[in-house]
Amino acid sequence: MNYVYDILLNFQKKYYDFYEWNTVDEITHIRKILLFRISDSHFNTIKNNIVGFDKDFMEKIYNRTERFKKINVATFKYVFLISNGKESMALKLDKNGIVSYKSGLLLDENEEISDMSTDLKLYNMYYRVIKDDEDNPFQTREEKENRFSIMDNLNCLYENKEKDKLKYLYLECFSTEEKDINIIFSKLKTAVMTSDDIYIKISDFFNILNQK
Repeated sequence: MNYVYDILLNFQKKYYDFYEWNTVDEITHIRKILLFRISDSHFNTIKNNIVGFDKDFMEKIYNRTERFKKINVATFKYVFLISNGKESMALKLDKNGIVSYKSGLLLDENEEISDMSTDLKLYNMYYRVIKDDEDNPFQTREEKENRFSIMDNLNCLYENKEKDKLKYLYLECFSTEEKDINIIFSKLKTAVMTSDDIYIKISDFFNILNQK
């Protein structure tokens, strides 16, 4: 087993480079963590998709990673590092072996671990791709989080059956009327994540609404 010692991780549902870490993020101080060197293609696939690992691999990493707490040390059930020799990333699996959280590393730690991994033998990692992570590389973390916040606001309108507001938004965004609330809700949600113009219109709407 190959371990890395004394590093900081910032587990989020989406992968963020160190320069997008926020001051309010919960940073985890790792005492030791397993490191696997994998190929470029496998690294990019795992980074850009939601993937799952089998039980054999889960048993291999079970409770092998330790983190510092205030007065003692605790273990993570399924946490490990991967590196392609250029970039490194930490992964946390849920009980079904699905990657639930990812973490980039601080710049100096990333360079050190990447260099370290070049001395390791390539690990033949088996996993299954579940779906695309649906991330837009041209959006900053702030933009992504703002869009998710708008999605929450749309969900509230839909769940509270505020049909007039949803119909108004639909008309403003698509310049046409629609009576079916389910269609309205579905198209608005898709547009928030895919259209910058519609995202701005809906964002302005909720900003005005919140000021009243």
